[in-house]
Amino acid sequence: MSTEATPHIPGLSIASVERETGLSKDTLRVWERRYGFPTPERDANSERLYAPDQVQRLTQIKRLMDRGHRPGKLLALDDAALVALDAARPSVLAASNVPQLDSWMHLVKTHDSEAFQRQFYREMAKRGLAGFVQDIVAPLITLVGEAWSRNELGIFEEHLFSQHLEKMFRTVLANMSPQQGSPRVLLTTLSGEEHTMGLLMVEALMVVEDVCPVLLGPQTPIEEIVRAAQLKQVDAVCLSFSSAYSPTLSAQGLRDLRQMLPAGIELWAGGYGVKAIRKPIDGVCLMPEFKDLYDCLAKWRTEHGHEPVSASVISLPVTPK
Repeated sequence: MSTEATPHIPGLSIASVERETGLSKDTLRVWERRYGFPTPERDANSERLYAPDQVQRLTQIKRLMDRGHRPGKLLALDDAALVALDAARPSVLAASNVPQLDSWMHLVKTHDSEAFQRQFYREMAKRGLAGFVQDIVAPLITLVGEAWSRNELGIFEEHLFSQHLEKMFRTVLANMSPQQGSPRVLLTTLSGEEHTMGLLMVEALMVVEDVCPVLLGPQTPIEEIVRAAQLKQVDAVCLSFSSAYSPTLSAQGLRDLRQMLPAGIELWAGGYGVKAIRKPIDGVCLMPEFKDLYDCLAKWRTEHGHEPVSASVISLPVTPK
């Protein structure tokens, strides 16, 4: 009787692992020396190659670090302990929202796009756009990302969910975005940050607050952000960072952009990835939570003699991916 060999799955390069996990190359090398993990193989050119199961474990560790756990402790845990720790719901999800979010997760897992669309518009009409983003969209994205990290959802399911949600958001916002308003805020992401849900959620909140968003799309080089900001005469540039983007790269990118932007143009940065930036950055308004966006708006309007923002108290983090 003949047997078939298990196909070999090629490993990822260190640059690919940095992109997939949000962990910098330097961090990966330090962990390898200090903790004995990860344990990459070497290719013919002696370059590191990381097996898929190690990349999955690194992604899980990064997610737990973003919740406040220390890497030294996490790297000492076995797979079962990591899974148990990752299974705990984040504290930002109110207990009263769990049944509601579970019903949404059921629609995601069953790929019921028609029911998902009906639920989307019904809940948005009930809660209003800002409340819908706060109560449903942000925590749902968190749950979907965590379900993916625990292999409860496949990558294609996570992508289907993201694409479907983005399509409906764009339909709604296309009919709402004002041509006037203040401040004028340019929305984009840095090169390498491809996740756009954070931008859409921020755009939704800005539209409700009579801000004029100037949409540049994702992955814009810094020089082009500066040029667009000047040509479009914006008052602020707002960047979105997902948890997959390296905190080291995001902090350096913000410092570089702040240095190149004219002094009169403010720089704001939001998204779940901003939570990993531990130190303030001169001249940058960091917005790890929705309420911080309202604070930035209120400060700008006060300084420029505009009516203050009548913001609701919103404390959930912007969590694209």
